Amino acid sequence: WLKGRERLLQIKDKKVKYYVNKDQCRCKILLNGTLQIEKVVKEDSGKYTVTVYQQDGRLKAEEDTMLIVQGERACPFSSFSEPVPQPVLSVECVNKTVFVKCEVKQ
Repeated sequence: WLKGRERLLQIKDKKVKYYVNKDQCRCKILLNGTLQIEKVVKEDSGKYTVTVYQQDGRLKAEEDTMLIVQGERACPFSSFSEPVPQPVLSVECVNKTVFVKCEVKQ
């Protein structure tokens, strides 16, 4: 997986190799090759590229995905004194673009 031209991580023979600081990346790769980013922020926006190789090392597939993170932080405080309600996650896919929205209703 790459973000822009920066290599993030890879999985080979079920072993994960990080090319960036794991804590700064806040990302991990699942065994099926899926990239998972935790605590997504606007700075995570960008082009992500996944490259898949066959067992013999030949290129099998390469796919680009644009991630656009929009929205503002709802609360200016860095910590909360009470837990927030269960968030509602909605996803819309239009012409190979996925829009994900996370809302907390109060």
